[in-house]
Amino acid sequence: MLEIDKRFDIFKDAIRVVDLCSAPGSWLQVVKERCVSPETVIVGIDIAYVKPIPGVHIIQSSVESPDLVTRLLELLHKPAHVVLSDCSPKLSGSKSLDKERQLWLAQLSFQLATRILEKKGHFVTKIFQSDEFRDFILQAKDHFHSVKTYKPKSSFQRSPEMYLIAKGFRRVSDLISQDVH
Repeated sequence: MLEIDKRFDIFKDAIRVVDLCSAPGSWLQVVKERCVSPETVIVGIDIAYVKPIPGVHIIQSSVESPDLVTRLLELLHKPAHVVLSDCSPKLSGSKSLDKERQLWLAQLSFQLATRILEKKGHFVTKIFQSDEFRDFILQAKDHFHSVKTYKPKSSFQRSPEMYLIAKGFRRVSDLISQDVH
């Protein structure tokens, strides 16, 4: 996350940040170091236990939970500036199945992000390179001003893992008004 933030300036002026699939908590630590405003609200969500971090709200829940959006907005009080997702499936050994599961998790994270992000907010998600990931990028481009993919130096070169960095969220009402004009 440090490398991504250094390159894409994800946390500039961010006060409300949500980290999906946050276990073991290393991204939450980075967010806490980068977002130092007294009003900062950081929320980590994971089905697994995450060791408490002072100043960080932890919700032990699946990202599929039907009440998660409500719980998040109650903690944040306003839409999020940044939504992060490092969700990854338990690898099965089948590359095609693992890529399909990863894409599903990225899409689930994207859907949640579009429900809780503030206008001009940012979304970062892990994604595996596959034939279908191009469609996912096009979907993201419909909702964000800037969409890029990035493979951190810390990722193995042969790994299909990369990250989608989407900046400048456009709320649905903005998209509708663009179509009208």
